[in-house]
Amino acid sequence: MSTDPRRPRDQGGSRRAGAARFRRGLTATIGLLAGASVILGAASLAQGPKVTDAAIDVERATRLAGSRLVIELNQPVERVTGHVEVTPSEPAALEIDGDRLIVSFEDPLPYDEAYTVTIDGVVGTAQPTAATIEYRFTTADEPVHTLVRRSPEGRPDVVRRSYVGDPTPDDVLEAPRLRSFAHAGDVVVGVAIEDDGANTLRVAGIGDTTQTVALPEPGTVNSIGGSTTRPLVAFTFNPADAGAEAGSQSVLYTLDVSGATAEPVPVLGPDGAPVSVSDWVFVPGTTSIVVHDLDGAVLLADALGLSPAQPLGTHTELRGILPGTTEVILADPDRGTVLELATGETRENILPSAELPDQAYPGLVVQLDAEGSHLLEVLIVSGDGAGSVATEALLARVDDVETVVLHATGGDSRRLATCLSPNGRLVAVETAPARAESDGYPNAPSLVGRLTTVVDVETGEVVLTQNGGSSDWCH
Repeated sequence: MSTDPRRPRDQGGSRRAGAARFRRGLTATIGLLAGASVILGAASLAQGPKVTDAAIDVERATRLAGSRLVIELNQPVERVTGHVEVTPSEPAALEIDGDRLIVSFEDPLPYDEAYTVTIDGVVGTAQPTAATIEYRFTTADEPVHTLVRRSPEGRPDVVRRSYVGDPTPDDVLEAPRLRSFAHAGDVVVGVAIEDDGANTLRVAGIGDTTQTVALPEPGTVNSIGGSTTRPLVAFTFNPADAGAEAGSQSVLYTLDVSGATAEPVPVLGPDGAPVSVSDWVFVPGTTSIVVHDLDGAVLLADALGLSPAQPLGTHTELRGILPGTTEVILADPDRGTVLELATGETRENILPSAELPDQAYPGLVVQLDAEGSHLLEVLIVSGDGAGSVATEALLARVDDVETVVLHATGGDSRRLATCLSPNGRLVAVETAPARAESDGYPNAPSLVGRLTTVVDVETGEVVLTQNGGSSDWCH
């Protein structure tokens, strides 16, 4: 037998002892981990509820009132002893739904704005420790489109797009001659003037190339607009052979721009016949259109033709829809009315009086909210009678507290349009030189020298300026 001390005398016993030590160590480790898990779990509960997920449609929130931020927590909520705070300040309501906190915003939110929502005193069902819940998000930016005519220079006309948060414009649609345009989402639809004077539609944003859509027959598109919340465009169309009866033939059509280019479809009245209209407007958040026909009847029609049109009464004027809502503004010589489409209820619409200087003549009214705050176009006139001259055009915001001038146009310029943004927070003011020349387009207003200035409705701050006109915030 060897006596070399380096050789193990009992390898089997050594292995058995090592295995025992390993098992004891493993058991101790598992015990420590289990203990740590209990401690960490207790610590987690002691800290109160925590956010596990959150969701808000940041584009919808800028276009519709009542949009919701849904915050999911790691345990059901027993109660909230504090309140919800939105920074920058916005009116909001809080609802508890199991392990979710739901924050509903009363108004459409501003574009390209960073928000922090803080809810303090949130107590879960696991234990009574209150927690402060915080979530941050940034709202979607808003495109600003204008039409720039360049054909007198031998170049195609273009529709330009910039954004509230990025005023650098890009050309998104071009054609030899463009009369007007609209957009729905990323899709831009232009009304092209062909060599024979008839109109076609040019569609950009579906696929890689611009597509041409033929109209039902030769004729002219008089107004065009896009839905702010659905992939739909609508326009009124006058056939070329209508002659002196063209006004009575202004039929409303819709165009689905959700995918492959579709054909225009006429909007039908209660009798199932195409509707000839004097005015119309999309209802935000729906596929419905409020139509004012040539006889003064107001109808609620489905743009997709899935349900028959509903009569809403007879009124002198359709003044639009309150931003982000389903409340329609109607006017008659003796009163104004607000019609809530969701319930069918009506209420009298009383607007606060504006404080205007002498020789001021009020014009177009664009209502901002249910309380009657509105934008008012005003002309300042000098002189009396036939010799009077408009020296200034003002745009004022009027509420029950004050009248504030947001934009002024001097005597060397003309204000051509006032167009409210979908969220009611901005207004596009289109101006042109007082003696602008015609650009020679048939049946279309001149765009020579037009400039679009976007102004903050609350502060009067100029957000951006862009060449061109025909803002798609109007139709």
